[in-house]
Amino acid sequence: MGFQFQSVAAVSPLISADLGLDKSQLGWLIGLYLLPGIAIALPGGLLGARFGDKRLVLVGLGLMSAGGLWLSLADSFYEATAARITSGVGAVTLNVLVTKMVADMFEGRERFLAMSILINSWPIGIGLALLVIGPLSEVSSWHLGVLSSAVMAAVGFLTVLTFYRAPMGSEPPAPASGVGLGSLTGKEWQLLLISSLPWMLYNAAFQIEISFLPSIFVASGYGIKDAGSLVAVNAVLFVVGVQAGGILLKQARRPDLVCYFAIVAWCISLLLLTSNTDPLPWLILGGLVGGIPAAALVSLPTEFLAAASRSAGMGIFYTVYYLGCAILPGFAGRVYDLHGGRSALWMAAGAAFVAVPILWLFRRALATTETS
Repeated sequence: MGFQFQSVAAVSPLISADLGLDKSQLGWLIGLYLLPGIAIALPGGLLGARFGDKRLVLVGLGLMSAGGLWLSLADSFYEATAARITSGVGAVTLNVLVTKMVADMFEGRERFLAMSILINSWPIGIGLALLVIGPLSEVSSWHLGVLSSAVMAAVGFLTVLTFYRAPMGSEPPAPASGVGLGSLTGKEWQLLLISSLPWMLYNAAFQIEISFLPSIFVASGYGIKDAGSLVAVNAVLFVVGVQAGGILLKQARRPDLVCYFAIVAWCISLLLLTSNTDPLPWLILGGLVGGIPAAALVSLPTEFLAAASRSAGMGIFYTVYYLGCAILPGFAGRVYDLHGGRSALWMAAGAAFVAVPILWLFRRALATTETS
């Protein structure tokens, strides 16, 4: 999923020139991959409960493969939009169900470590895309680079089909009627609306950074390959940071405090990328500290959702996530067009920083709920 998400940004100068895209349209095309989540996240989770997680994951991977193939053949912005929506519907279905499956398997602080391993598939995919798609496109064309994302999805389809077996009891029977929202209590609704925001803002900031840095570096005089390699350093170190965060948060006596410091340090690194200095040190710093809070933020709903309400709850959680992550990169592209690349990074830093007070607010609301 991370590989396919980044497939457009990795060749952004080439695809923009060929299809005649401005930065706003490019940002829209990037964010469009996540836009179907607004409508698909909730029913996707509930359909997984009704028909089985594996079946829906295979449907998702099939749509990702078909959408990637279609995008590689597109010759207009509108065709690219339709192809991106197709693959995005599949990616949303995949993401919601895989996160729920991990949440079902692990409890307590073990979940931090399990979620950190799962989350790392996202930056690993993005890093691979930056290392693979750019060079492929320079050898041939952006069409071949984008086609590789369809191949990756097809490999995922065959892997799940061949090897995955659901753990005993992990797929309970679906409710006999309704869509499952009735399983959520009033307190769970309140906590969901708060806990969904830090994960959404955190990911939107990362997507803005990783999507527009290649264009920013190219505008600064780097070649496409060198720009992709620089951003790949950041993505690879995010992998290290996420995994280190899973271990650190599991051991920390105050994991939220670790998250606060890590997010603030990441924001500082984003702001320093706008200075006229060597970007490599700030890419390294941002990657190492930026990944630390991921497992804690994605696990927030699992701290209060009952097993019976987890499908509906995770669907709501990801609906908020996808809404923000679909809209904010497009808005950042507009800001980029009007004020330059530095302003997009300022926007990313601002989005990440807002997650800090909202996480604090969630803790207050959760404590109030537990004592009432």
